[in-house]
Amino acid sequence: MRLKRLGSDNGDEKRVPEMPASYLIEPIGPETIERAYPLAQAAIPTLSKREWVQCCYCVSAADGSCAAKREREEIALARSAKGYVKGLCMYVVRDHATYGRIVDVPIFIVASAADGEGVARELINFLMDKCDRSVCSGIRIWDMTFEAWAHRRNPNHILRSDHGLFLPALTGACTVKSLLAHALSITRTIDRFSR
Repeated sequence: MRLKRLGSDNGDEKRVPEMPASYLIEPIGPETIERAYPLAQAAIPTLSKREWVQCCYCVSAADGSCAAKREREEIALARSAKGYVKGLCMYVVRDHATYGRIVDVPIFIVASAADGEGVARELINFLMDKCDRSVCSGIRIWDMTFEAWAHRRNPNHILRSDHGLFLPALTGACTVKSLLAHALSITRTIDRFSR
């Protein structure tokens, strides 16, 4: 971690940790599945390691065998320069009766006590890019409840429009800042689990 020098009133110099400028956003892979599990399990206490690993291997299956005849779930991780997992999101590009084509995000977890806003910003920017590339009307980030995992594939729950936060595709900087504040309030700070 780099240190930044700060001057004080009495002329003494202090060194404080400098926040990383950005995070690497990448798809979950075999080498990061187990490192991401503590984050997912802290937000979803009923999630077993076996269930998480099975889900992640289905997500990363190149042939799409696990995702046959349904929308394909994807998992993206935010990793620090040292490789620590600091956030993750599960998303699906789908058609919704109310919103039209959307990036639907049932799981959004930020796990950095030092730079939660930075991690959330990088994940949201990643999702906005997916939204643009998939020609979606926006992004819906579900409320982070214990039931989000269980309901993420339930058609009746997916069709609802009264849960989560909808971010339209053409969103200004003020809306994104508001979204970041909301995202941080609904996620759990679990930095000690990300190592």
